Amino acid sequence: HDEDPDGARVRDWESSETLYVNDGAIQPTSSKVQFNLGITHMQNQEWDLAVQALVRCAWADPLSSLPFYRIGQIEILRGRFDTAEQYLSAAIDKFGASLMVRDEEVFHDLAVAMFQNGKPEGAETRLRVALQLNPDFAKGWNNLACCVASRSLHDAARALRKAVTLAPENPQYWANLALLAQHTGDPATASGAWRRAQELWPAVPEPRDCTWEFAPAG
Repeated sequence: HDEDPDGARVRDWESSETLYVNDGAIQPTSSKVQFNLGITHMQNQEWDLAVQALVRCAWADPLSSLPFYRIGQIEILRGRFDTAEQYLSAAIDKFGASLMVRDEEVFHDLAVAMFQNGKPEGAETRLRVALQLNPDFAKGWNNLACCVASRSLHDAARALRKAVTLAPENPQYWANLALLAQHTGDPATASGAWRRAQELWPAVPEPRDCTWEFAPAG
């Protein structure tokens, strides 16, 4: 009788997730399959399995920066900032020609790791590169504000005004602006920004310091 391998495949695996997991088991040297498997594990917060699959992806396609970028993100999510910085630096410095995500996201994520590693100047430089690549990058403006706040509250407040203009629906940006405006002697902006944050998120915690945002790009 005629066999229908594609039909059998659809019947066997009812979701793309199980398909990626089973493909990953039988195609360990396929970079695309291993990358998809890594992302599936990443979405399920199965960090070790995700990293293992992404390392296999990197071996299968040594020119691709994507596995390094995603491993860097995973290391940030589990608080391993030294390792994150190494992988994200590799994604930019060694494999930048084949980036398939928006470049500003990679520079941004490297900045997050560098700031956590006690390198605020390096983090600021990477954030400014990200904002040169995409001046409408609201997350970048918010995090630049947090990065420079200890050096210049006024520069930080300016960056946050840019963030809330670009993403007025984000309550965390308004809460950060309220905090910085309070410290720069602008009570009107502080009270207005805090009111806006509460309208958007009634349970928003009162900010004690400028809060970074890390939301991995898709």
